[in-house]
Amino acid sequence: MVWSRLLYDGMIILYAASLVLFFMDSIQPRRTINRTALILLFAVFGLLTAYLLLRLERFGTPPVYNRFDLLLLLSWIILLVAVVVQTFFQVGMLLFFANALVFFMVVFDIVGRTDVIYPHRQGDLLVLHIATAALSYAAFAFAFLFSVMYLIQERMLRKKQWSAWYFRLPALDVLDRYSFGSIVVGLPLLLISMLLGMIWANISIGKFQFWDPKPIATVVLWIMYGVYLMLRLRSGWGGRRLAGYSLICFIGVVVNFLIVSNISVFHHGN
Repeated sequence: MVWSRLLYDGMIILYAASLVLFFMDSIQPRRTINRTALILLFAVFGLLTAYLLLRLERFGTPPVYNRFDLLLLLSWIILLVAVVVQTFFQVGMLLFFANALVFFMVVFDIVGRTDVIYPHRQGDLLVLHIATAALSYAAFAFAFLFSVMYLIQERMLRKKQWSAWYFRLPALDVLDRYSFGSIVVGLPLLLISMLLGMIWANISIGKFQFWDPKPIATVVLWIMYGVYLMLRLRSGWGGRRLAGYSLICFIGVVVNFLIVSNISVFHHGN
């Protein structure tokens, strides 16, 4: 318990320091500041990994059964993907925006912190259902980040503001392509998650509650992102309007995860 608290508090402190340094580097790039921020980020990733492993050891089941652990797992996935993408594709400013989002998630997660005792093993199918949902949310989070970056870059171009961010952010077509690709990845993952949830419910409790708020909201969310793909492939739609619609879709993700789950019979607290 003590080690768990120390890991978590240390992670928050190092993360705040890393984010500040990344912000300083985004305003006035300096190699020393950037390297220090990266070192702190890797330290945060290590502490987060250790914290999740401690939760796994303590409860004996994957840390996915409540909102607190699921947000931490989602943060871990986003951090991992951001570092990998930055390493291989060099997407300017991605680490800064991804860190800002994850830092907000981790700090917000303190509100829902709990040491709930997990129920007995509920089967690998349920874990797969939750894990694929988390992966889809991570993909949608990157679509959100790329859309935010797109809108910032587009505004600077429109206003002819040639700041440091303008020269470090990727080109608009690149950001549009990355946002589209993220949704292409997230949409089938969300569909797989829904199907696994239906199968698990039929096996475990003998029926699936089609009128539960969670599956209804998830289907609506899936349709919203499906509409994004249709608009993206349709002539006359794109650019700022499509990026703005991507932000609206991500608001749907947040509402589905934080609000709808609390009023769902089967997803309460998740």
